[in-house]
Amino acid sequence: MISNFKKNVKLAPYTTFKIGGDAKYFFNARTKKDLIEAIKKAKEIKIPFFILGGGSNILISDKGFPGLVIRFLGSDFKIRNSEVFAESGISFSKLANECAKRGLSGLEWAAGIYGTLGGAVRGNAGAFGGEIKDILEKAEIYDLKSDKIKTLNKSQCFFKYRESIFKKKENLIIISVFLKLKKGEKNKIN
Repeated sequence: MISNFKKNVKLAPYTTFKIGGDAKYFFNARTKKDLIEAIKKAKEIKIPFFILGGGSNILISDKGFPGLVIRFLGSDFKIRNSEVFAESGISFSKLANECAKRGLSGLEWAAGIYGTLGGAVRGNAGAFGGEIKDILEKAEIYDLKSDKIKTLNKSQCFFKYRESIFKKKENLIIISVFLKLKKGEKNKIN
């Protein structure tokens, strides 16, 4: 897999502030399998790694990052009735807009928030009285310590104001999320 890693990639274009130096190695993970294999490879060759989402709310040093930056592009989503499954790499505002188109209420507050769903869960994003904790049912995660994929329910995520277990335990990587929304009137939602 190391052959698939790009070398000396400028990180500024991948952040909303458009600043920051180069990553020694860079990898676009398109699938859950790609993501986990890249993490394992970084651990195997003993280089630090960092998972980059949408690049919002992050400042990258002009010195760059001396290891592997993994950008998870997994953005598949499925909506069934009022239940939403989405990979953590999806644009958070795109997901909010897709739900609104289908008459699902609960994510209106997220329509203008930059970043990815994974970042929103990690930071318990919120605005206008809503927070991700209000609609999250469970999260599929990869646990670096146990090398296993697990599912955490809402209470296991330990959400607080702009906090979650994912900020405290960096060994837990968010892969996908299950949300529960409500049927609503499209015009009101929009």
